[in-house]
Amino acid sequence: MTYIALTIGPIYKTLKDAKKTRELWGGSYLFSYIMKQIIEVFQEREFVVPYIKDRSIFDSGKEIGLFHDRFIFEAQEGDREKLEDRVDEVLHCLAEDTKVDYSFLKSYFQISIVEKELQEESNPILEMTPYLDTAELFCEVAQYRENKLTKMLKGNNSFLTKEAFGEKKSFPSLPEIAMHDIGGVNIKTLLKEDELEVYENSELKPYLKPYHKYYAIVHADGDSMGKVVSSLKNRDDFQNFSQRLFEYGQESHGHIKAFGGETIFAGGDDLLFFAPVVSGEKSIFELCDEISQGFDERFKGTEATLSFGVSIQYYKFPLYEALENSRNLLFSDAKQGNKNNIAFSVTKHSGQTFKTIIHKEGELYENFKLFSSNLKGGADIDNFLHSIHHKIESNKPLLKEIASSKGQLQNFFDNYFNEAVHDEYRDFFEQLVTFIYESYRTVKEDEDPLDSIYATLRFIKFVQGDKA
Repeated sequence: MTYIALTIGPIYKTLKDAKKTRELWGGSYLFSYIMKQIIEVFQEREFVVPYIKDRSIFDSGKEIGLFHDRFIFEAQEGDREKLEDRVDEVLHCLAEDTKVDYSFLKSYFQISIVEKELQEESNPILEMTPYLDTAELFCEVAQYRENKLTKMLKGNNSFLTKEAFGEKKSFPSLPEIAMHDIGGVNIKTLLKEDELEVYENSELKPYLKPYHKYYAIVHADGDSMGKVVSSLKNRDDFQNFSQRLFEYGQESHGHIKAFGGETIFAGGDDLLFFAPVVSGEKSIFELCDEISQGFDERFKGTEATLSFGVSIQYYKFPLYEALENSRNLLFSDAKQGNKNNIAFSVTKHSGQTFKTIIHKEGELYENFKLFSSNLKGGADIDNFLHSIHHKIESNKPLLKEIASSKGQLQNFFDNYFNEAVHDEYRDFFEQLVTFIYESYRTVKEDEDPLDSIYATLRFIKFVQGDKA
């Protein structure tokens, strides 16, 4: 059996050049668009990945890029030459649509094709992946004085928005995403050439909370997917695997959109999106949990899990910093050790950062979700949370001694916070006690449970308080 595989790049390099949300989305969608145009003429072939049995994937108006950076299909005689011709044809069409000359596009896009004869019982994903990896490593890096593609994405990419949304429209700006839950004000009508100037608009100021000046950019990626792929035995297994990933991507986009976020990319097990920090009564972590549940349901009975890198960044900081930070949180933090984690960081307007890693399993995670979603602040919430942080910090040895007893922990907080002004926080203290108890109960030898406790308390202060 002959298989043909193709890989395209440089995706991450293209995204890193983005300065605005529409540029980041456009840079990502462009790669999916190219893959879609290539695959479209091979629809009758048997694809291993991606899943194209649902022909609606080729329709306009899907809003997101559903075609990831690789594909594999069962080849027929002459398909290699046909594929090379189609790639060239797509790049010529792209040159017309983007007004970027063909020679630049030909040198910029790193497109590699691999053709191999495999045994009938072979796993084409496992067999072809190393060849694609090698092809990517040996791609020639184009040398040019000016990145004409970046210039195009900064200007008019209306042909992409028409393809994605079924109409020419502007992709939501960073302020529109960050301030999604502000009602009664149309943010778009207040935007100027410099989108970020909207934060100085007097009409908005009465509605602004500190977290409205921050946004989240989130990377998600499947864990142990290699083990899942290794278990696939036949054509039906491959189709089922690809279909589950396709459905996961579409469902995740639905959750993100309902939350007020915008999906940048949803292909395979990879997910990248913008989101507000808070949407109504929900926090960003509740959105991550909804996405996780959809993934876990589809891969029940396997070792596959989903990890997240969540970068929460001040609106004035460069977009590429948030993108890179989110990627590092995912691959350097969340996907290390036992995986199945959320690694998050918040970078304040002062440049100060706090971060932690939460494992998405067991009682600690359940309590983290409940505790971090405690979004209803009380009187003088900033000082209240600051005093809790200070009290924990100054009594670390004592807390370590009593952490194995919920009763003793409860007594500790009852003794220190026993004034009438603290009565409205009794439910908060119950959640805090449980969170501290579970943090110490499940901690590993090389970890300090106070790291996650402090970071979570600071996140609550961040979304509840009046001071950024």
